[in-house]
Amino acid sequence: MSSLENIYKKMAEAAAGADALHETNQKFDSTQYVSPAVAHELNNIIAIIRGYADRLLFKHGENPALEPHLKLISEAAKRAAIIVHDALPPNPSPAVRQNPPPSQQPTT
Repeated sequence: MSSLENIYKKMAEAAAGADALHETNQKFDSTQYVSPAVAHELNNIIAIIRGYADRLLFKHGENPALEPHLKLISEAAKRAAIIVHDALPPNPSPAVRQNPPPSQQPTT
């Protein structure tokens, strides 16, 4: 395959990838999703809540007065993390990085 054919093949692949990304962006409805930055901050808070609940459950798990409540907190935090994850926008495949073709050196 000549270098010119190789370049055209790479250009066609890049164009196909751009078309797929354009279709994904058209299907995206921003009212159904939260921004990744907001999701990250919410997940930080949820992780702290779940971490403390699990830690208290580990420390006081045999206490019949605390155990059901701590399990409820831990499970609710787990469900909240799933909801936040599901509210993230779909992640399109990353764009293929195109390296420039190697320069043709004259043969001597």
